[in-house]
Amino acid sequence: MSKVLFQKAMEIAKKAILLDEEGNYDSAIKKYIESADILMKYIQLSTNPEMKRICYERAQEYIKRASELREAVPSRRRSGRVVHKSSGKKGGKSTEPLTEEQARLRDAIAETIVVEKPNIKLSEVANLETAKQALREAIILPMLRPDLFRGGRQPWKGILLYGPPGCGKTYLSKAIASECDATFLNADAASLVSKWLGESERLIKELFALAREEAPSIVFIDEVDSLTTARGDKEMGGERRIKTQLLIEMDGLKASKDERIVVLGATNRPWDLDAAFRRRFEKKIYIGLPDDKARELMFKLNTREVELAPDVDFAELAMLTEGYTGSDISLLCREAVMMPIREIDITQDITRIDKVRPVTRDDFVIAMEKIKPVVTPEELKKYDEWTKTFGME
Repeated sequence: MSKVLFQKAMEIAKKAILLDEEGNYDSAIKKYIESADILMKYIQLSTNPEMKRICYERAQEYIKRASELREAVPSRRRSGRVVHKSSGKKGGKSTEPLTEEQARLRDAIAETIVVEKPNIKLSEVANLETAKQALREAIILPMLRPDLFRGGRQPWKGILLYGPPGCGKTYLSKAIASECDATFLNADAASLVSKWLGESERLIKELFALAREEAPSIVFIDEVDSLTTARGDKEMGGERRIKTQLLIEMDGLKASKDERIVVLGATNRPWDLDAAFRRRFEKKIYIGLPDDKARELMFKLNTREVELAPDVDFAELAMLTEGYTGSDISLLCREAVMMPIREIDITQDITRIDKVRPVTRDDFVIAMEKIKPVVTPEELKKYDEWTKTFGME
């Protein structure tokens, strides 16, 4: 493992040096820092004192070079970006360079941008046809043909995916990221909340400034309830300011009808959301438990490249697992396919075994006794009631 880290660090360092020589200083700084971070991880894992010393010296050299580039290159060239005006007018970019404070905040949220998009398609998501179509209409189609979504046919700016845990909300968002020709910013409480006074509000402001600059953009906030719970008298000042800033950015004076920015939120607790955030999430999509056909497909997907006995019937297993989430079925399959390996490990020497017996129906039945559904009927009823009041089937 440590050897792999060292090789990776050296490869990234070579790229940093090439970028440095080409004058692409912004990218070079990022590569120098990335290489130094990997070298520090290598130092923690390595048991070779000499290699630790060499890696530490190299990491210090890369950090020093990154600092030199930051100081030598003007902030405008270093950032490579300009800031939108807050007037909300289409194409309202300012020619003013980023300040040092803005550049520092940009660096703090730089990791939210998904550069390498997941290799997942909407067609690969089992079931959830209503949700997939709604997401196509709300996100993909307006970005493919913005000319068709004008006047009264305005695309949705805020979309909430809600439902029990393990049903595919985050998976759906990954599929959207892979299919959209748009900047995908994956934000969460950890990347937006700071212990310093006023820092969180500035991070949120800079996140949306970046989204406007890189438009069309999708701002995905997983577990959005951690940031958007109902406001109350007992709330601390910092929490209230964070929510206020997020509300302003989502739909306030700074927001424009012509902005091609979509805020995509996911939560397991939609009833905790503040009423103002409920309004800003114009489209609410319920991601419920998979049906029989979806569960049957999940069993097929989760047992790929595993030899199965003839008595394994996916349709039967789908019927027996009513009430299971997609995550539950994935765990159940992992437990079932491990049973032949577990038997060999207990009774024989696994290094001398040429072939493993097929996974049988009984293996799945035994696994069902160990892996139970994580969602109770009472919780499902709560989701149904919220859907009838605020959401969409």
